[in-house]
Amino acid sequence: MKITDIEVFTILPPLAKRYRDNPARNGHERRVAAKVTTDAGIVGYGDFDGEAPPPVETFEPLIDTDPFDYIGSDLYPSVVMAMYDIMGKYLDVPAYKLIGQKVRDGISSAAWCWGGPTDQELADDIVRAANDGYTIFKIHTSPLGDVIRWTKIIEEVAPPGFRVHYDFTGRRGRTLGGVLPIVARLERDHPIVEWIEDPFDTADVESWRELRRRTQLTVVHGGSWKLGGGHEAQLGMADAYMMYPPIGTLIATATTYSKLNLQTIFQMCGGTLAKSMAMHVACTMPTATGHSIHLDDQLDAEDDITRKRFPVHEGFSRVSEEPGLGFDVDETLLYKYRDNVPNEIAPYVGVTRFGSGRTIYSLGQPHLPKIMGREEGTVRNYTYDRWFDDGSEEWAKTYERVGNEEWYVE
Repeated sequence: MKITDIEVFTILPPLAKRYRDNPARNGHERRVAAKVTTDAGIVGYGDFDGEAPPPVETFEPLIDTDPFDYIGSDLYPSVVMAMYDIMGKYLDVPAYKLIGQKVRDGISSAAWCWGGPTDQELADDIVRAANDGYTIFKIHTSPLGDVIRWTKIIEEVAPPGFRVHYDFTGRRGRTLGGVLPIVARLERDHPIVEWIEDPFDTADVESWRELRRRTQLTVVHGGSWKLGGGHEAQLGMADAYMMYPPIGTLIATATTYSKLNLQTIFQMCGGTLAKSMAMHVACTMPTATGHSIHLDDQLDAEDDITRKRFPVHEGFSRVSEEPGLGFDVDETLLYKYRDNVPNEIAPYVGVTRFGSGRTIYSLGQPHLPKIMGREEGTVRNYTYDRWFDDGSEEWAKTYERVGNEEWYVE
């Protein structure tokens, strides 16, 4: 069996209907799809969250080679997914049989939410996730977000047993002095919070270790390896470690972490095919017992290129036993999404109101740490909303002013 053609291109599937009326989002997810065709008449597919694929010349050397040459490959993730899809279909076996011994039938799955919701949007997404069968919810913190307020909102609407995973992102200059009080308060007052991901830059090894010494919450390393992936574990930076593609490296690292008895969490973002690939790998890894995280829940099932989504029951999904990745692809949708154009986000004024009566007006979402000189997550007692063009003279004047000044206080 030889590869005869490879297509790799960006697709823009529409967001779930619940998000489409949100003018602060562009109406689409951005992913990179792969279609690999063979002389045996077998076609494999993959999709992965990404901005743009590598140049087409990258994949030309793969023509006339055997898909089995790419077991455990670190090629572009959606292409490697397509190879496993082909190999499984050719052998009439599920993809996990090409990876290792299956150790579990189901994989824990978490819902996801973008990191800039209003209070009502967050509450609505928690209810949606619970109704869809999820018991864990991951959300990125943001320069605007107050995780204490967010947590109280979640507690008001979440069912018993629901848990929250906060990703602090590790990118915006947090220090131990800023993080410790937040984590201590969450641990003391809000048992719904169970995971803290990337509390610091991943080069700040000692702050990670000190936080672990002071909290019983699960500290998660987000998988951005500054030391290669092995030394982080040796240094005891985290309680659980997140795994990302490249797929070959993910398989090797997750296998090693299993030998070290360290929990892994798989985050392979994309649609149903990406989730399927992650589950096929995770079901062979003894310590991949953390909640896998994807973006498949950001679309309605009928809008995925497979026109399906994995059902989630009590927070888990069952691994497919069908050949390959286990799903057919609707090529009409695939090529339609290739030609989609993202919606333009309407201009708006960010309005941040404080309990003191002061208001910060900003061009779009405000960056409170930059404006106020405080670390992310340490500002309290405020609300935020978006003020879109309502045709008023007041809006026009305000928008012009923030356009010139970026932000101002009244």
